[in-house]
Amino acid sequence: MSHLHWRCIKEKLIYKKDWSSMSKALSEFKSFIQKNIVGFSEFEKKLAKLILDNFSNVESTGSAGGKRGKAIAKLIADAGDSASSDLKIEMGAASSNANKINRLTGITIEHFRGFSKAQTLEFKNLYTFVYGPNGTGKSSLCEALEFSLLGAISEAEAKRIEIGTYIKNAITKKSQRPILSGVGANGSIVAVNADPKNFEFCFIEKNRIDGFARVAANTAQAQQSRLAALFGLEEFNTFSTQFNENFDSYVDCVGKKAKELSDKEKQIAGHRANLLLVPQKEKDIKTREEAVLLKFANCKTLDDVKSQISGTDEIAGVLKKNHAEIGRLTNLKSANDPGIDAISEEVKTLTTLIQERKDAKQFLSIYKEQLSLGDLYAAVLKNQDRYKDKCPACESILYEDGLLVVPVNPYENAVEKLKQFEVALNKEKRIKEITALLESRWPLLASKITNLYSVASLVKFSQIGDISVLKDTCENVTSSAALEAALNQLLKQVELFAAVKASITAFNLEIGKAKAEIIKIETENKKLTSTLEEIVSIKTILKENITNASAANTAIEKFKTENESLIKEVENEKPVVARNNKYLVAYESFREKLLAFNSNLPLTLAADLNEKTLKFYNAINRHDHISDQLKSLTLPTAAGKKIEIEFHGGERCDALQILSEGHIRCLGLAILLSKIVRENLPFLIFDDVVNSIDDEHRSGVVELLLGDEEIKNRQLIITTHGEEFVKRLENAVPKKDYAKTVSRIDFLVPTEAKTIVIKLESARHYLVVAEQSYADGKVRDCLSYMRKSLEELLNRLWKKIGEKSHTAQVTVGMRGPDASPDLMSIANGLHGFLQKKEVSIYQQMIPPLAQILGKETKYPLEWNCLNKGTHEADAKEEFDAPAVKALLSILMEMDTAFASGAMPPPLPLAIS
Repeated sequence: MSHLHWRCIKEKLIYKKDWSSMSKALSEFKSFIQKNIVGFSEFEKKLAKLILDNFSNVESTGSAGGKRGKAIAKLIADAGDSASSDLKIEMGAASSNANKINRLTGITIEHFRGFSKAQTLEFKNLYTFVYGPNGTGKSSLCEALEFSLLGAISEAEAKRIEIGTYIKNAITKKSQRPILSGVGANGSIVAVNADPKNFEFCFIEKNRIDGFARVAANTAQAQQSRLAALFGLEEFNTFSTQFNENFDSYVDCVGKKAKELSDKEKQIAGHRANLLLVPQKEKDIKTREEAVLLKFANCKTLDDVKSQISGTDEIAGVLKKNHAEIGRLTNLKSANDPGIDAISEEVKTLTTLIQERKDAKQFLSIYKEQLSLGDLYAAVLKNQDRYKDKCPACESILYEDGLLVVPVNPYENAVEKLKQFEVALNKEKRIKEITALLESRWPLLASKITNLYSVASLVKFSQIGDISVLKDTCENVTSSAALEAALNQLLKQVELFAAVKASITAFNLEIGKAKAEIIKIETENKKLTSTLEEIVSIKTILKENITNASAANTAIEKFKTENESLIKEVENEKPVVARNNKYLVAYESFREKLLAFNSNLPLTLAADLNEKTLKFYNAINRHDHISDQLKSLTLPTAAGKKIEIEFHGGERCDALQILSEGHIRCLGLAILLSKIVRENLPFLIFDDVVNSIDDEHRSGVVELLLGDEEIKNRQLIITTHGEEFVKRLENAVPKKDYAKTVSRIDFLVPTEAKTIVIKLESARHYLVVAEQSYADGKVRDCLSYMRKSLEELLNRLWKKIGEKSHTAQVTVGMRGPDASPDLMSIANGLHGFLQKKEVSIYQQMIPPLAQILGKETKYPLEWNCLNKGTHEADAKEEFDAPAVKALLSILMEMDTAFASGAMPPPLPLAIS
């Protein structure tokens, strides 16, 4: 494009220092009003106009601490009755692009961000690749394009910096609009004016994809926020969701004076109610008083009743007398039966034992002399183990040669005698047992007789003397005969014991009657105490009635004095309160409609994108495992819905819950690309998008952008700080189409002042650079770039074969376990694979690949030449220039063959 033409474009533009622009949030807010104005009430329109007229101030406030609600309440208060409902929405100047812009041709930038001096950059080919390290000026170029196409810069809006200040150059301290030109529908070059509605989605920015991936939560609301960020609606989404709930907390919908009057009236109402209750309460008190006096016929007043119950200093009251009687009755204790029946049984048992002992002694008297020998016989048997064949008494030998040599075996004789004495011995044993039993059980029985005497004394038993005699007899038992005599005497007194038991029962019966009397007196005391409490309650209520009536009369009189002025203030306040209530209703309805519009906005933009998004997502992930490819994808169509995906052989699931962050970024890019294709936008500007996509998916991005039929024929302006990425882009374009398809802009690191340094057409396409090196006489450099080109071509060929559903099992060789396959090994492996009978693709690659490998010659001259140019140590002689040129031609043939076998080349749009 000539400088004369640029000057003509400049002359058509009118520069002003008015940098006012419409933010995306404001633009969408106006769009919301336009679409909903028909359904707005009058006060919704007034509210919308107040917000619209003060949009910047309202947008700058958030919901924290109720700031947004307070700000809007202040706008309402300040406007008063003068607030207008006349809404005239201006969506910005209509686009002055006379015709649709088919592509961009160039831009001139001066006094803009990092650009201090005028720089003119032409986009003369279909693809413009812009490379530069961070900080060299790429962002300034992208923002210049953004400002020229959209009339605003999202970064300036996010930071709330006035646009004129934001774009000011730090060196010149000046601000100037860039000049952007493009090709119109009729083919003429025209100035491009800002047109946000038409150009919004021509930009694919790193921040949008990052915003789509960075939301941590996975709720339906969070997914809506993700889509809002992806479609550049983040500012509007933030604006829409920051309207406080409970607006009545910030705008007075009751009236301070009215509330004060209402509170006072409530107090007076209470006093009046108290006055109305006084007669009824007095009547109730009178009834209760009469009920008390009815119980005390000899009393005329409540004080008389109190004196009778509680007593006076001179006379004890009923309560005191009752407590004394309770004390007397409480001291009476019941008598416990000492076990009279058990005593009788024990007397009988011990008497029986004495008789048994007498009989046993009489039996033993017959065997008295023989029994004395019982111990002797037992002693003989005890010593049998010790003396064995000897007599334990005389130690005589009992047996010789098995024959008894004494008259009688002492051991057998002892056993026989003991058997005869067994009954007598048992009798003797039993006498001992009975004696022991009597010695152990008699003291217990004697103690019980003593207890019996104590209980008989307690119950005042009439025959206590007889019991005393028995007690003395038992206490004086010191011999067996005395014991027998005492038991015989006790045995004769069984009827006396029964009489004591009956006396105890009669005594306890009288004690029980005393307890019942105590309960009766205590019950009476409770009633008397309750009567005293009732008297206190009656007197307290009577006193409260008098006090409340007095207070109520005083408060009512005071209220009547103050009421007149307060009512006047309330009347003056009523119109404001009525207006505020209308605004409250309008605010709640307006907020609900705004939130609904905001929720549906990204869903509307995402409509009908499912098919293309699925296609582009799978294309970006084409090198992933087949299990990571998607079978179906559904973008949300209503609020609350989520992005659903289905893997091959899997169930439908929530995409943002299943996918990794890297795949979510790929999904975001796929959605934006499908939107661009859906809108049929003629050009795309990528602002360092590669930084948002992980390394393993960048090849898929390159192949999609430059190979897909729906994208590759659109104008692409791609900026990146990734040097390898820009090499991938350039080398994906066939060499034969490069010059008419690709433009290069390099931002260089400045060596002196902080200025932008640009270098144009610095190609990184290996064959383009190789051809230029050959032309410049740099043969070694030419060979080096040719080898890199061959590496890149063979790698791409191998991937493409895999994508064609062939099992590309190529045999390669490696120098070591950690080494990569040799280039020649890859070339031979691919050459052998393509020659298989069942392989029909990329057949055009076989002849040039065979030439490079030297398949048709005795020596691989071409390959040797390629190696010598790569390895410095091999440079012992000059290179054969014709051979190098021939090799370059072969590689170009391979590049053309690969392009024709894989994908048709892009159609360039030449610039006149």
